[in-house]
Amino acid sequence: MCDDRLCSDCREYCEQCDERYCPYCYERHACANTQDPCYRDPYEGRPVREPFTFGLEIEVDGNHDTDMLRNHRLIAGWCPDGSLHHDGSLEYQSEPMTMSQLTEIRRLVERIATDTDNTLSGGHMHISRTGRQTPARWYWALEALDGTQCEALNMRHMTDTRWCELIHGDYCGKDTAINDTHRHTIEFRTFGPWHHDTAGRLDAAVHYMHAMWRFFQKFPVPKLKTRDIQAMSRVAATQAINDTNATTAGRRRI
Repeated sequence: MCDDRLCSDCREYCEQCDERYCPYCYERHACANTQDPCYRDPYEGRPVREPFTFGLEIEVDGNHDTDMLRNHRLIAGWCPDGSLHHDGSLEYQSEPMTMSQLTEIRRLVERIATDTDNTLSGGHMHISRTGRQTPARWYWALEALDGTQCEALNMRHMTDTRWCELIHGDYCGKDTAINDTHRHTIEFRTFGPWHHDTAGRLDAAVHYMHAMWRFFQKFPVPKLKTRDIQAMSRVAATQAINDTNATTAGRRRI
């Protein structure tokens, strides 16, 4: 249970221990750590160095093919998630991946189907942390995108969802678009769920993140102006979306 006895979000009821919990305090909930398997941090013992890596948290809301995901070599672990409410829901954490594994993870995502609409789930992305990958830089990058670009990249910080608000200077917690609290990575909570309906956006999303990551790596802090970050962000998004659309169209013709 969370420390606030008046927490209005503690509405979920645990049949194992007769306690209530909310998405914010689920990890401290008595039964949270008794699920099989114990979550293994995919970055533990594997410090992220200079090369770009990315990882996905794939929340699947509702009954689905758990064996397909649990047995896949790119899935590091899985656990329940307090923000998912349908029977059979789980969150899966991927291994840290390089760009060479993008096709493989996309093909896995293409096979994910559930018996619900997945509107409450997310697909958070982690990218490798360096001294030049600051949340403030990434704030201005995301802030520059328009609604069409966000939709094509499966981003939702322009919507009214409570889980990924994009607020300047607010880079901590479970309701921010950019979460800067992890040791080895920066977490981007703006991404919507990854499943068979959104798999076509994954390539563009990762290519955009990769392009911006490389751009930031070229310039020491604070050698970048806001207008330059935003201009690059719009160009990188357009390029990633156009390239992905062209590749997808090519695959359909084959």
